[in-house]
Amino acid sequence: MKQLAHIRIDHSDYDPRLWRLLEESGLEHDDFEGLDYFSLLPFFVLAGASVRSHVRAHGDHTHFEGVTIEIPEELEAAFFDVLPELLAQLTEEDEHHR
Repeated sequence: MKQLAHIRIDHSDYDPRLWRLLEESGLEHDDFEGLDYFSLLPFFVLAGASVRSHVRAHGDHTHFEGVTIEIPEELEAAFFDVLPELLAQLTEEDEHHR
């Protein structure tokens, strides 16, 4: 598995190719409580990636630490082909609502 991103509150590590693609999309990167592109997780999954959450338990409560986005190496090229098409649909919807 190749790690595409590790998203934590106020700090994220993205594969440079994925970060560039997201920046070029024109979509807001900080639309969810300091978690860069967190709202796009469903689109990463639709493009073939897996999301692994990191939650820490302390007695009777838990708190979110982050998520890791991964893809099998044999699906990486397909992921980068499909994701831009999925993200384009988001901006098209925005234009239709104006």
